Amino acid sequence: MKNDKKVPQIFLMLFCIFLLSIIFTAFDMSFSDVNSTPYNLGYAIGVAAGNMLKILATLAIVKMVYVKMKAVSE
Repeated sequence: MKNDKKVPQIFLMLFCIFLLSIIFTAFDMSFSDVNSTPYNLGYAIGVAAGNMLKILATLAIVKMVYVKMKAVSE
């Protein structure tokens, strides 16, 4: 198959998005509250998921614009 090389790239991209969302979550959370109650952990997971969705949406928009620009230039 000619797309065999793209599969690891997709997983690498998803892993990088996951890491970025964790990093952004660390900046969204307050460092003064050190309690790890289930509520706080759920909040952290929610913030991480929200950040991941923002990153995915941004990448989708960038890809869409790139494809449109490439189609216009051809």
